[in-house]
Amino acid sequence: MTKKTKNKTTTEEPANTVKKTDKNPEIFSRIFYTLLFAFISWMTIWVFAFVVLIQFGFLLITGKVNKNLKGFNQEVGLFLYDMIKYLSFQTNDKPFPFRDWPYGDEVETENKNELNTNSVVKASK
Repeated sequence: MTKKTKNKTTTEEPANTVKKTDKNPEIFSRIFYTLLFAFISWMTIWVFAFVVLIQFGFLLITGKVNKNLKGFNQEVGLFLYDMIKYLSFQTNDKPFPFRDWPYGDEVETENKNELNTNSVVKASK
């Protein structure tokens, strides 16, 4: 419907027409959390790498790995794994702080190739 008033033409929409501006709020929530966890992942990778360098320092000085750093990096690695699963749409479960932190409780068994605190690392010939 068009109205003309002194050299101005305006278009009015019928009252029963509603513009569809309501997007799915879950999509916007997912976008927000994806950006947030992408940033947190980037920061966490730097922490992970820093701890790896410190672990190499312990290894060079003492010949053994530090069990506290090993446990910490294991938990950080599992946290990164959860974030990557969320970011790559493998799961809808958000990682910490939306779930409990103690990631170390999930991995009770040790791999045979895993370095123990008593293991001495020998250089290959």
